[in-house]
Amino acid sequence: MNRMICFILCTIPLHAAVSIEQYHSHDFAFSAPVRGNPFDVTLTGEFRGPDGIRLRVPGFYDGGGVWKIRFSPARQGQWSLRTVASQPELDAKSETITSTANRNPNIHGGLRVDPAHPYHFVYEDGTRYFLLGYQADWLWGAGILDPERRLMHTLIRQIASRGFNHLLVNVYAHDTRWSPERKHEWDWGPPDMFPWEGTNEKPDHSRLNPRFFQAYDRMMEALRERGIVAHIMIKVYNKMVNWPEPWSADEERYFRYVVSRYQGFSNVVWDFSKEAQNEKDNRLQRHLMERIRHHDAYRRLVTVHDDDAFYEDPEFNTSADFRTDQQHTHWEARLAFDRALRRYPVLNSEFGYERGMDGFPTYRVVHEWQEQLRRAWLVYLAGGYGVYYYHNTAWDVVKPEPEPPGMERFAILKKSLSSLPYWRMEPANHLADGAPCLVREGEAYACFIEGEQVKVNLRALDGTGQPQWLNTWTGEQIQEPAIQPGVHRFRKPEPFGKAPALLRVVRLP
Repeated sequence: MNRMICFILCTIPLHAAVSIEQYHSHDFAFSAPVRGNPFDVTLTGEFRGPDGIRLRVPGFYDGGGVWKIRFSPARQGQWSLRTVASQPELDAKSETITSTANRNPNIHGGLRVDPAHPYHFVYEDGTRYFLLGYQADWLWGAGILDPERRLMHTLIRQIASRGFNHLLVNVYAHDTRWSPERKHEWDWGPPDMFPWEGTNEKPDHSRLNPRFFQAYDRMMEALRERGIVAHIMIKVYNKMVNWPEPWSADEERYFRYVVSRYQGFSNVVWDFSKEAQNEKDNRLQRHLMERIRHHDAYRRLVTVHDDDAFYEDPEFNTSADFRTDQQHTHWEARLAFDRALRRYPVLNSEFGYERGMDGFPTYRVVHEWQEQLRRAWLVYLAGGYGVYYYHNTAWDVVKPEPEPPGMERFAILKKSLSSLPYWRMEPANHLADGAPCLVREGEAYACFIEGEQVKVNLRALDGTGQPQWLNTWTGEQIQEPAIQPGVHRFRKPEPFGKAPALLRVVRLP
């Protein structure tokens, strides 16, 4: 009997392995006395996984004498953790980990540039990623004191339902100069919380505010669950933020903290700053982008918002994995220019601003949804990706309801183009008289028709082709009889009226 008891007790592990689904994250928490500035304590998790994988993941202070390491396994199987820390109470801690299969169909791991098709993206698990962007600078701050974050979840559900999968958001922004202070209940600038101790007017940049970032965590979790990549803009130069001094220890600490805290979310890409053209020191910008890479164990993608001087200088532009542009005119020419500078994806993050439905005081530049949509089609047909801007959710105003008319039309764009082999298609306007085209010669042709007709050179079509018209305003589709290779003239269907149309010709099997 004693031998049996001993056998049972001796075979029970002292520490059950922590179970984490692949591409999800787990926070390993460690308590220790607080001595000095807890944000300057160095804590690193040394992880070992299947096939000899090794990761060194930095930790972060989360308040209340607790430090955390946020870990996301990219491979299924057995992992181990051992800590290395500058404070003895945090050092040499160990854990065993089992990574199980991911059960969320929206989660596919980190975003990568597709090495076989470098103007496009692919997820870590190989799933294709047709980027449809949405701008929501203040999403983190909308109802931040509400423990249920109802307003934030309303907007996330709305954008997910329309197929948006890439959300541009600041870590922090204070207020807008075109509408300073709070004008109504939907105005969230200045915010109710601040990322440092103190205030924006009198900050203590040496100490972060864990409560602020705990609220930010909830946003990241909600986005990940719905398969939305958070394009985190770590700084912003035109939203009245009192930032740490350039080249200072406070600046380094802030960047290190943000990257350490959020790299464990597989749905993140880093952006040095929104409106980075205001940073005139390219050396500083490159230095901070290198620090992002240094602290990020997962090699998440890095970009920078709209800094032509940085991107166009070969000394600096290799710091970015893809181009984030802000181009309001000549979209096709600018896309061609950017793609010729480097073979990497190009995201036009600001090509138009759809009118808000409530007439709130907000940004002075206003476009109707028809023009906003037209510009988006021109960006995508030129081989780029785009971001939807709506006045009532883009800046410090966050009022997602009622849904703006442009949103469902952007969903039509994504559904139509992502059904094509878009990652193998290239701009080929020389093949059409009267419309910009995106083409995989012989296989698939997509032309954006604003007039009444178009002539398309389909001589390279490999077999029989099936023409189909799409009304870009309504989603209505009209199919024409199959055709053979040659030069063909097509006339837009009369029921489409003034709506621009997409003509698709796809090779039949």
